[in-house]
Amino acid sequence: MAAKGKDLSQQLVELISSLQEQGILTDYFDDIKDLQDEINPHFVDEIFTIFLRVAEDYRAELTRNLSEPDVNYPEVNKLAIRFKSSSTSNACGLVAIACQELVDASEAKNKEGCLVALDNVNREYLVAKENLNRIVGIEREIYDMRLCRKQPE
Repeated sequence: MAAKGKDLSQQLVELISSLQEQGILTDYFDDIKDLQDEINPHFVDEIFTIFLRVAEDYRAELTRNLSEPDVNYPEVNKLAIRFKSSSTSNACGLVAIACQELVDASEAKNKEGCLVALDNVNREYLVAKENLNRIVGIEREIYDMRLCRKQPE
């Protein structure tokens, strides 16, 4: 069982490194991960679960606002800035970049540009979401294996 745990740990390190090299995650992810410890072993899971829930709300609101005949550009701008901030603080680099494109298009009051940027935000978000869920899944497996080793037989 120890070998499998080591394999999972190595798999996690390689996944995170690959995602950082691609820009999907920023190096800030390491800082978030460093906050996880024995006292709070599910910190990463909790942080990203909250982020994903909030991000879904932002995506829904942005979609709703941009489907209106008369777009409320200040509202789109506010939501895009908040989504960018949330993405940045959760180490989702490409999502934050895509959100900045949406901020720029909303400031230009360019509906077509906003729609293209929102498509890009959605695409990058789905990639980030899939990978954050992979990270959390591996983290849970590692935690469960450690817990099983601590259980008396």
